[in-house]
Amino acid sequence: MRNQGSSASLIELALIIVLIAIIVMAILLIIGDDLRLWIVNTLQGFLASR
Repeated sequence: MRNQGSSASLIELALIIVLIAIIVMAILLIIGDDLRLWIVNTLQGFLASR
């Protein structure tokens, strides 16, 4: 009986991780270009000041 409980909790954990990954991917699709431009501008500013 204990193995069934632990395998069920592993499945639940895997489903939660997949759900979080889908949410993160959706957010990156929405703000991906803005985030990329911000990172590039920040790095250029940092490297130009050196």
